[in-house]
Amino acid sequence: MSCAGWAAKCLGRKPPEDPPDRLVTLFDQIRTEWPEDKKARQRHFASSVFFNFLVVIVTLANTVLIGVESDQGVLELQDRIPFFITEVTFTGFFFVEMLLRINQLSWEYFMDAWNVFDYSLVVFSCADLVVSMAKENGSGLRWAASMRIFRAFRIARALKGEKVVVGLFRITQGFIDALPSVFWMSAAAFVFAYMLAVALTSLVGGDTAARELWLDVDLYCGTVSRSLYTILQVMTLDSVHQNILRPILSYAPLGLIVVYLTMLCLSFGTLNILLAIMVERMTIISQDTQESKIALVAKTEKLLMMSMLKEFDDCDTDFNGELDLKEFRKVLRTPAMTEKLKFLDVGAVEAENMFEMMDVDKSGALSPIEFLSGLFKVKGQAKGADLCRLITILDKNKKLSKLWVERMRRMNHQADLIQARLNQVGRILAGELKGLTEASARADFTWSSAAKRKLVIQENELRDQAVFPGMIATEESDDGSEQWQFQL
Repeated sequence: MSCAGWAAKCLGRKPPEDPPDRLVTLFDQIRTEWPEDKKARQRHFASSVFFNFLVVIVTLANTVLIGVESDQGVLELQDRIPFFITEVTFTGFFFVEMLLRINQLSWEYFMDAWNVFDYSLVVFSCADLVVSMAKENGSGLRWAASMRIFRAFRIARALKGEKVVVGLFRITQGFIDALPSVFWMSAAAFVFAYMLAVALTSLVGGDTAARELWLDVDLYCGTVSRSLYTILQVMTLDSVHQNILRPILSYAPLGLIVVYLTMLCLSFGTLNILLAIMVERMTIISQDTQESKIALVAKTEKLLMMSMLKEFDDCDTDFNGELDLKEFRKVLRTPAMTEKLKFLDVGAVEAENMFEMMDVDKSGALSPIEFLSGLFKVKGQAKGADLCRLITILDKNKKLSKLWVERMRRMNHQADLIQARLNQVGRILAGELKGLTEASARADFTWSSAAKRKLVIQENELRDQAVFPGMIATEESDDGSEQWQFQL
């Protein structure tokens, strides 16, 4: 393997192939970016968490060192050898970082303003080191050394995606994005201040009485440039009462109009406008961040939906394009589908309930696309079309419910009539049953009496067979004769 191939492999890129014996294709000429190139960028060492964390630590250390070096106030190179060696180390580190990122992004490196800013700082640092070694006193380019402190802004960029310091990134990015608006606001404020300075020079500096009575009129309002400085002093409210306001009030009252306009438009108006610009930019950044999150979540859900659709299709054993409840429960029990449902915050039981709810025709089968579409509609935000569809369905169900209620009322009325008829029939049957019961009791009594009669007859017959009739003497009568009685 060649040196170029070994270096490309270490950096996570595809090793260069030997050039074929044919013309270069159009895609190679326009440097088309393929998915493999994006994956190679993601695997690049410059995209690793360790490298970016190391950049943040080194940037913080460099910022602290610049402050310590500035506090020492040493300009001679021989007196600041430790600081110089440390600065060479930091500059070399940032130079290597710049080369790695250029190797990762190629010409797209210069499409990002942050990268151009960092590139400029590295160039200035290298120039400062070269000049420090070339000049006799070793002082270097002090303005370039001072600009190195702005590298601390890169910390906010490096921690862009961290939730802990998201406020720091928004403030820094909002300040940077607001710089064009601040520039134009400063230009407008300068024009307005120039107009007020001209007016102040005419009203106060050109007033004869003010010149005779106010000795410092030439100092504050003698020329336009001095009046412009006076306007700046009034705008910042720096010692204006005793030195400016009271003399103008006493010797040139018309100048108070200029002072009032300066305080109103420049002191309060400019400050509020700048504050509004900052708030607007930070609000826009927050909205962009939220929209980016929503777009990323939507993209992730789309990929998740495609993956779930593939698993549903694989579990369609009869290949009819629909899943019955048995097949659906089977695919829900797989570990991969369980993890994906957890990502959507949906359990297996809830998914089964949704399956039954979406099965409107009660056929017991549902296509995977219908289920996933309904699932993501339930999990997503409600849209106007969904609300209109829901209102239409509710209105239709309301009308159907009224029809069913009216039909149930008619059926209840018919049931009441049938119940009344059944009650009447029941009363008649109860009377007949009572008569049958009494007749049965009389029949039982008759049969019982007949049985007793039969027994009496049988006893008499047996007695007649065993006992014969005869005459038995009874008590004597009064005349002494005996009485006889016939007895069986």
